[in-house]
Amino acid sequence: MQIKVLLKLLVLGGISILMLIALASIGGMTHERKQRMLGVQQNIAKSYAGQQRIVGPVFAVEYRESWMGKFYNKEKDSWYNKEMAAVRKSMVYPKRLEYEGSLQVQERYRGIFKAHVYQSDGRIEGTVDFPEKETLRTEQDSTLELLSIKACLILSDPRGISREPVFEWKGEPLEIKPGSSLNPYGSGIHMELPDAESLLGSKVGFAMDLKVHGMKQFKFVPIGSDNRIRLKSPWPHPSFVGDFLATDRTVSNNGFTAEWDVNGLACSAQQDMDAGRFGDLQHLGVNLIDPVNPYPLTDRALKYGFLFIFITFAAFFLFELVKQLKIHPIQYGFVGLAQALFFLLLLSLSEHIGFGWSYLAASAATIGVIALYLCSVLKGFLRGALFGGVLALLYGALYGLLQSEDHALVAGSTLLFGLTALVMMLTRKVDWYALAAKPATQPGKEIE
Repeated sequence: MQIKVLLKLLVLGGISILMLIALASIGGMTHERKQRMLGVQQNIAKSYAGQQRIVGPVFAVEYRESWMGKFYNKEKDSWYNKEMAAVRKSMVYPKRLEYEGSLQVQERYRGIFKAHVYQSDGRIEGTVDFPEKETLRTEQDSTLELLSIKACLILSDPRGISREPVFEWKGEPLEIKPGSSLNPYGSGIHMELPDAESLLGSKVGFAMDLKVHGMKQFKFVPIGSDNRIRLKSPWPHPSFVGDFLATDRTVSNNGFTAEWDVNGLACSAQQDMDAGRFGDLQHLGVNLIDPVNPYPLTDRALKYGFLFIFITFAAFFLFELVKQLKIHPIQYGFVGLAQALFFLLLLSLSEHIGFGWSYLAASAATIGVIALYLCSVLKGFLRGALFGGVLALLYGALYGLLQSEDHALVAGSTLLFGLTALVMMLTRKVDWYALAAKPATQPGKEIE
């Protein structure tokens, strides 16, 4: 009898491996569907606008510097002077920079796949202190000729500009021109400032109304010496990203508000811009996440898939030994396959009706068919209903784990420990050698 038990365990081990293969196949399908969704989002971004990062405005002072260079002639063994000139550009950053705006989120569909896009409506205000002309000199005894001063706004995807911005300079609107004029720092817009010569050594205020749309992330680079950014949205699922935490934020079912106060001493954006490291600029912002995205939730659920099958098989095996009721390996396989198909059903339904309702429908169908099947296999309605109730508790516990991501590990480990302790307590007086030595009855017939 003990040899038969060992053989049965080996067969069940083989069936378990087949169930692992089935779960891996469903996991691969989940990954493939997720990639298709990301492809659709990228496709929507190509025709709409992608993630947005706003830098500026930054003020570019362009000037020509002329000086007499001293050179050595080897053939004549003498020094001589030569007039030199170069066009240079100096970056001037806002002394004070404030942004206040809002985000309105919408959904865009391609087939059954969707992407979240936003429309931002904000206003930039600030002041800039221009340096004295003499401080721009880089060569000794050189002369300077100011060419232009431009206010430059860098935007990740200029296609997202909803309407032409209004840049107010000394109370007057300026003409908006395409391109950031800061190659290779990125794309955007720029405005040429009038009376450039009179600006050097002065302090001027500016303001700009800016409406842009984009997808998923909205980021702002605190390029000023003193930065304050305020953002609000009715979207209730923000994920704050970047190098600076919001100093004040509230998140509720009605949306979120956030405020950042960043001092220029804590941000290296100006130094990185001067060094040409545009891709490394420190930033802050928000990522509009989708908490009911079915693919990461299904993927997390699959991690518990084999555990559920193992618990079910272990319960069957204990029931088979204790009640001396033969359960054929094929019957084990059918129950395991039904549990594996639960995840495929969950994935397919969640693409149409949302994860919560999909989980309810898939678990109800799986528990129902298994309970009905076990009523016949175990030769008793109460036995089948009992196993169905246990499965219902397990699937309910799994849903709770999926909804509490931050506490999933402690909850999952506590569940496993509790199930192990329960089995140990229920079987603490069982004589396993005696059970293994008893002759088995025919299927469905218990020893009297």
